[in-house]
Amino acid sequence: MFVYISDGYGAPQDTIDRYPLYIDLPLLDLPFQRDAARAGELFDSYSMQQALAVTQNLHRVNYHFNNKLWHSAIRPDSRRKRVYNRIAANVTSGLVDYVFTYYGVVFSAQWLHEEFHRTGLTIRGIPSYDETYNRFNGGIANGSVSRVKDEDLIRLKKDAPRELVRSFAAGIESEFLLLRGLQKDNFFSGAEHANIALNILLTKHAVDYVNQFKRGDYNASIDSMNAHGLAVADRDFVGWDFTPWVYDLHRPDEPYEARGTHPSGVGVDRAIKTSSLTDEEYRYLEKMGRMQYLNFLSPFMIGISRIRLNDQTAFNVAVRHYLNSFGYDLTADFFIGHRDKQYLFSLHGYRNKHRLLPGVEMERSPYVFDIGGKDRILLQPAAMLWLQPKDFYDRGARPGGLLRLHGAYALDKTWNIIAVAEGKTGGWVAGNPYLDSRFGFRFGVSASFHHANKSEFSLR
Repeated sequence: MFVYISDGYGAPQDTIDRYPLYIDLPLLDLPFQRDAARAGELFDSYSMQQALAVTQNLHRVNYHFNNKLWHSAIRPDSRRKRVYNRIAANVTSGLVDYVFTYYGVVFSAQWLHEEFHRTGLTIRGIPSYDETYNRFNGGIANGSVSRVKDEDLIRLKKDAPRELVRSFAAGIESEFLLLRGLQKDNFFSGAEHANIALNILLTKHAVDYVNQFKRGDYNASIDSMNAHGLAVADRDFVGWDFTPWVYDLHRPDEPYEARGTHPSGVGVDRAIKTSSLTDEEYRYLEKMGRMQYLNFLSPFMIGISRIRLNDQTAFNVAVRHYLNSFGYDLTADFFIGHRDKQYLFSLHGYRNKHRLLPGVEMERSPYVFDIGGKDRILLQPAAMLWLQPKDFYDRGARPGGLLRLHGAYALDKTWNIIAVAEGKTGGWVAGNPYLDSRFGFRFGVSASFHHANKSEFSLR
């Protein structure tokens, strides 16, 4: 079941330093924070990359300390002990992940899911509230985005229908990006995260959520939701995510208020029952539900992080199925390690109603530049090229791309200043809230709590 994971660059390490802990925090993310200020949420809304970093960092800390605990208890100096060590670390790490997600809530994957929903509102100047914060503020800490006005949703559907659709699907997009980031840690940096439980937990959640509309009590659950949301401010901005997603995906020109009046008699009826879907919309959502199972296709899911071909070369693969603003993106991620270099090469298939269009993505481990005989600057490039449709009905193929340069300046052996410059043309990119062309800049700090050599440092 388990393949032993070395430090990613050479022979297995025998010390507890084999479990590197890397954390990063983008403190400034532009232009998102400019948009958040316009929405009155400068200190109450996180960008996609900021929220992703917070949640990923907390999971990294969990895995790091569980790895250290079990390294001391069951030293993995034989094949049998390595298996016992990994089983024990995955059990205890998985229990922490479960409690954190469903009982801690704030800053967990559940919080991340809601923050990704909110970014689509924030960039359009629409205030909202993440109800996971009720853990601190009283009330029920649940997965809901509330305090959104009907008139704002009416305006968003009228002015930017693709952004409305994307905001509905962005929640599970966040979960797949979290798993992808932790998988990159394992492959690029040899982190040995014991995250089998999280892989299965989040992927199963996504599969179940997209397929939720098939349940016999689905429409009754919406009735219950509507009974709770008598005040407009208490209503979730979408309801259950995916019947509204498929509804508005197929109806970009229908006014938002055409949903009808809320059962209370006040405001718009936001949540979409299956009875409101056409046969075509229902069948399409059935297809998306089946395709969600593709997200299980990866050796990472069962704790295999590196498959060695020989002493110099290793690889891994993972499949992702993202729902988005025009339909979906089916991605195959290929992780390739050769000597001290690590690469992520991805093939994308962008699909709307009429066309399947290609895309390609490439990222590599950082280049290291010495200053005064010391390792001081690291630069990690990434690039994407694509042909994408504009929306669900577009028969065209719009070329586009993205360039990203992620840099770090090492202040000492632990702390680094990080800066990321990213520019993209019009198009959908997982983890970027903007569908139009945009240049962005992130600035923050990172820390590496292990003895890394110059090739081992990883940037996310």
